[in-house]
Amino acid sequence: MDLEEVETVAVLGAGTMGHGIAEVAALAGFDVALRDIKEEFVRAGHERIEASLSELAERDEVTTDEADAALDRIEPVVEMEAAVSDADA
Repeated sequence: MDLEEVETVAVLGAGTMGHGIAEVAALAGFDVALRDIKEEFVRAGHERIEASLSELAERDEVTTDEADAALDRIEPVVEMEAAVSDADA
């Protein structure tokens, strides 16, 4: 599979590394399923991404529209099947 064929990425784990990987992938234009074993973990990871994107926008490293679009590309999920069913990578 070539990188050009990848549209959706599954990130398994929303913790310290996972939420950062999900954020970078979403900023690069990929749809992202952010998965962890508990809703509270997924929610915390998603909130960290939201805070990080807001900070990037405040520092003019990305536009507000780019930050909003990246956040919209991230789907927080708990069920493994939901996270990987559409994933290309």
